[in-house]
Amino acid sequence: MALAVAGVELAPGLRGLRPAAQHELLLQDARSPEHCQVLSDFFGALMQGLLFAVVCATLCLKWSREVPRRKPKIFLLDSSKQIVGAGAIHVANMACAMLFATWEPAQVADECAWYWLNIVVDTTFGVLVCYLLLKMTERLIGYDTGHYGKKTETGIDWENDPDYCKWFSQIVVWCFIVMTMKFVVVAIFLSFPSSCVALSTAATHWIKDRQLRLVFVMIITPTFMNMFQFIVTDSFLKHQKTNTV
Repeated sequence: MALAVAGVELAPGLRGLRPAAQHELLLQDARSPEHCQVLSDFFGALMQGLLFAVVCATLCLKWSREVPRRKPKIFLLDSSKQIVGAGAIHVANMACAMLFATWEPAQVADECAWYWLNIVVDTTFGVLVCYLLLKMTERLIGYDTGHYGKKTETGIDWENDPDYCKWFSQIVVWCFIVMTMKFVVVAIFLSFPSSCVALSTAATHWIKDRQLRLVFVMIITPTFMNMFQFIVTDSFLKHQKTNTV
């Protein structure tokens, strides 16, 4: 026998929720604007390119204001870790947004809503998870982030002559860290689907125009959230010099 709320037949994904939650999600679905997709046409691809430009500009701005300033070569090596890691997470976020938008318990939220939620959680709670995982690798495998040379006592000026094999190994470890963080975030979403749907739709569905919502989700939100993320992450990814007296 089909379940219904206020005379409306329920989708299979809503049947496991409480009646109050079913009613609220049905009302949200009735009021929902045109569904938004993160990568559907040229405009969506353009947003991806603008987002990458914002990422690079944020890192350059932080470097230009830091004291003491890292050598350009070291800054590029440090930044490459963040860019590669951010690229991996960006692809993962788009994949999660597309998959969750088709997930029956969460179909009220479209791809843009899920992408917004992914980026907000990744750049706040996710930064803390990455920091803790980084400290764990330092203790377990001796990961020396931002130091691209042999041991200090060798006397080799690694800042002018970095070891690119060590740099590459650090990128691999950092990608493992950020993807582990992503699995933690996805596990949270799977554990609390109705709360995630309610939050993501409330934060994005107030924008009725699909393209404006895409700008909000792919440019405006990531600009501010990634600025916070990159500034904080760069501070613990770069090599921490110890002053000797």
